[in-house]
Amino acid sequence: MTGYKNDIRVCETDWPTHDSMQITILGSGTSIPHPQRASPGLVIRFNKTTLLVDPSSGSLHRAERHGTRVKDIDYVLFSHFHPDHTGDLGPLLFALRNSEYFGSKKLTLMGPPGLKDLHRGLLDLYGTYIRLESGRLTLREIWDDELEFPDWNVRSLPVPHTENSVGYRFTDSQGKVFAYSGDTDYGTALIELAQDADAALIDAAQPSALKMDGHLTPKLAGKIAQKAGCKQLIITHLYPVCDDYDLLSEIRSSGYEGPAEIASDGMKIRL
Repeated sequence: MTGYKNDIRVCETDWPTHDSMQITILGSGTSIPHPQRASPGLVIRFNKTTLLVDPSSGSLHRAERHGTRVKDIDYVLFSHFHPDHTGDLGPLLFALRNSEYFGSKKLTLMGPPGLKDLHRGLLDLYGTYIRLESGRLTLREIWDDELEFPDWNVRSLPVPHTENSVGYRFTDSQGKVFAYSGDTDYGTALIELAQDADAALIDAAQPSALKMDGHLTPKLAGKIAQKAGCKQLIITHLYPVCDDYDLLSEIRSSGYEGPAEIASDGMKIRL
């Protein structure tokens, strides 16, 4: 199925060659098992660069299923270090040791403070099974930062979830902007990250009646999108109970009048 909303394309087929940013949602759920929603994760593809963001358990296989070769991933970014956002890091490092598939592929890990501790802990647990040759793995801790690369830029800001949590604002070479909240409660940082974004993927874990500390609701996600002037809102990180609620009506109750979608596993967005 293919649908169009403004300049955003949502479909379930592989992408043609294109210079713009392309996003694949690998998981729209949480750590609580759900038959249609896996734990979080997404792929962002630029002209020459592929990012894997918040790789929960099973993300590598879902990436391959939805059209991204794991051998093409250049960067892995983390919003924070809860297990449902980091579960496939160990398996990815283990897989990278298979030279027949990956060769001498280099990889950069980026995330808030604590990233190096996470990697060190995995090394303590798995040892040589995940240790890569010198020069193949780069770790970069980021916080309130703005980084520029040849075909993409990223802005990170701390958001209210854990002590070390960040949200991201990605910009491609055409000036298209995609904002990703990670897990977060309400705050001004996400409004800044999502300012005038072409699309924003925002945590809306549970409906307002069941609001959780450290997470948004569909109504609060809509409020952020409205204040930021987002061109498209997509809500994600949905607990199973969300199946019993009208989430789009909650978004509308916030005053946000732009296009809104409920994320689904395998959803693809091209800006």
